[in-house]
Amino acid sequence: MKKTLLILCAIFFVKTVGYSQQLNVSIDIESAEAITELLSNKKADTLQLRKVSKLYGNQLLIKKVKGYSGAGEDVFINTLKEIIETGTVKGNDEYNWKLVKSRLPEIKKLVAYISSNKEKFIGEVKAIIEPYTPADLSATTKACFLAGGGSLGFTIGDDPTFNVALQKIGNDVNGLQYLVAHELYHTLQGVGQRTRSYKKESAGISYASKASYYLLYNLWAEGIANYVGDMSKLKKNAAFSEEQIAHYQKNKERPYQNFQLFEALLYRQFNDTSADYQSSYDIAFSTAFDETGYFVGYEMARQITKHKGNQAIADLLTKDPIRFTIDYISLYKSRPDDKSFIRFSKSVEDIVSKLMELENKL
Repeated sequence: MKKTLLILCAIFFVKTVGYSQQLNVSIDIESAEAITELLSNKKADTLQLRKVSKLYGNQLLIKKVKGYSGAGEDVFINTLKEIIETGTVKGNDEYNWKLVKSRLPEIKKLVAYISSNKEKFIGEVKAIIEPYTPADLSATTKACFLAGGGSLGFTIGDDPTFNVALQKIGNDVNGLQYLVAHELYHTLQGVGQRTRSYKKESAGISYASKASYYLLYNLWAEGIANYVGDMSKLKKNAAFSEEQIAHYQKNKERPYQNFQLFEALLYRQFNDTSADYQSSYDIAFSTAFDETGYFVGYEMARQITKHKGNQAIADLLTKDPIRFTIDYISLYKSRPDDKSFIRFSKSVEDIVSKLMELENKL
């Protein structure tokens, strides 16, 4: 099994720091507050910058940025010092300080709102995800708000935290809540998956089968999270919300094409031994191609909810993710005359049927 496959299949398994009788979400805004305060100044003390770099959230940010660019803590400190004292970064701006500075007034308003309304903010996020969460599922996690970097939202390994960068959101409270709902649901997916009983029979499974399985895994993970945190429900009252609404609308206008693209990727991944999982994943689930795979899963979740209710989505949290695709296929087969469904081809249905042999083995 290739290293890239191991990395990507682990993305959504975020460990929690313990179980409780409810969903406990704490907020860490300290890193974003510290960065916005520093960027409001004209001078920067190196010792102070180093202290800020050691904050919990900023350490996660540094690890993330270093992972894709090689720019570590020294670059974090030096470029932050540069923009504070000169107003810009002349070289590579890996930490996106110029964007943070350009949107500083909006970010400071958002930071101030979150800091003063933590319980209200998280309460409204929980209300978004509650209909799609099993009543007996318990988890403890942290939402860490950052200012800087190139990623909108991310997790790091086994750390029980999901991180959100505020510079791309501005002062859009409602848009941020839906984004947090999406990321929080990934945490719950990880918790739910660890309740499954696994069969220790994974030896001998081919790379093609594993890679194909994980394409369906991501279809479940991202598709349902995209449906739960449905940003098409936002109002056009802020730039971030408008951007997300347009993104949803673009994909909703081409559902058949999105399905056909995913089918082609899955068919090749399963049948062509030269197919690389990383490349297939990037086409289906990255922004380079408008995250088309997210919206295949979104449409599947929408139809399952329409015909079987929210509980059907909640139940999938604790089942093997391949059940998401199986349930969708079974649903449209039970309604042969319903033209509202986008149906998979017979060849893809056969692939999914064969991959069912991997249920609870991966």
